[in-house]
Amino acid sequence: MKIEKLGKNHRKEVIGGLIVISVIGILAFNLTKAKYQRIEDIKLVEGNINYKPYDFKIMAMYKSDDGANYTEINDRMPEGYVINEEKSYCTLNNNKDNEVILKTEKGSHIINNLKKNNKCYLYFDKYQNVNTILGTLKVNYDKPDYSKKADTDQAIYAVYDEIYNDYSYYWRGAATTNYLKFAGYCWRIVRINGDGTLRIIYDGTTCHNNGEITTDNLALTNIRYNIPYNRSEYVGWTYTEGLQRPVNNNEGTPSNAKIKLEEWYNQNLSSYDSKIANGKYCNNREVINSSWSSQSENDFNYEGAEKVSNPNQNLTCSNDDIYKLKIGLITVEEAINAGVRHNNTSSYLHNGQYYWTMTPQKYHSKKTWVYVVDAGGFIGGPGVQDDRCGLRPVINLIPTISISGGNGTINNPYIIL
Repeated sequence: MKIEKLGKNHRKEVIGGLIVISVIGILAFNLTKAKYQRIEDIKLVEGNINYKPYDFKIMAMYKSDDGANYTEINDRMPEGYVINEEKSYCTLNNNKDNEVILKTEKGSHIINNLKKNNKCYLYFDKYQNVNTILGTLKVNYDKPDYSKKADTDQAIYAVYDEIYNDYSYYWRGAATTNYLKFAGYCWRIVRINGDGTLRIIYDGTTCHNNGEITTDNLALTNIRYNIPYNRSEYVGWTYTEGLQRPVNNNEGTPSNAKIKLEEWYNQNLSSYDSKIANGKYCNNREVINSSWSSQSENDFNYEGAEKVSNPNQNLTCSNDDIYKLKIGLITVEEAINAGVRHNNTSSYLHNGQYYWTMTPQKYHSKKTWVYVVDAGGFIGGPGVQDDRCGLRPVINLIPTISISGGNGTINNPYIIL
């Protein structure tokens, strides 16, 4: 925050263009009589400029957790809420200014066409109805409490997804409305991606209750993530010896898990190929608090370890670690958002088995480790050569796919022909 003393002849600047205000930013209001005025950075299409907050005023802000009852808030724009575009408005000279646009987009509150002397009234909603491939869904824009076990149906959450550059909507906890039938198998919906594709995880030849102990929803059992294990690059979905990651993800040696999973796809899903999108899958090989080495004498962790110990909603990945694939595995971030944590045996992802994710954990004792969803409802991290673990396929359905029936429950799953 910059502080500037304003002289008599100091010219006020009129805000024009697109203003993007961070959801955690605090606006200063009604400061025209103050001796010192705040000058803050605002992101515009052309870059950053300074503005003086007395050029416009937020007269009142309100938030609602149910979409009906609003309470006034006084200090800051609430994080995890979205601007209600129908209720929010600005006035100019005591008349409603219909040219001002108020909305929340890609995790930021946006004010467009704001003029000097506008007075704005903002309403924020925790929930919003969203039109999706599955129809209209009620989505929660707040953040889940990761300190508590997600052992109930916690509905659908929104998160800004940097991988797809838009909001994704994911099912959390003991979900009851994410069953889907496709290609002769039952699946569970993990999330609707930012590009409108539908990410689903294999549930077996039949649909299973949350927390049911079964091997049926493992497409393949007793699979090693990789055969070699004594170099850190073996955490890669594909790898090149001596490099942290291949120069190109389309090149390099495929991991054992990739080979086995794509063989299963060719045998079971190739005839449905036109309905399956090339999804974006993250094999995060960024290293934290250390430097990467192929065969280091020192242990180090990959970024996934930080996301497990300090979970948040973020869906991020280095572009160098994003694979565009017809089939892949769930990531640690997706599993944690779904509620796999705290010995949670009620999560829709729990099946009493160990199955691989695509998220590297660490290089330790001259061995490589990759995360799994484990048999006890936790996130675990065995060595890549561990053959106790299975593969639970993840695919993405194209956004134009037709839902022919169902409501997503176990007895009436969504049907895709």
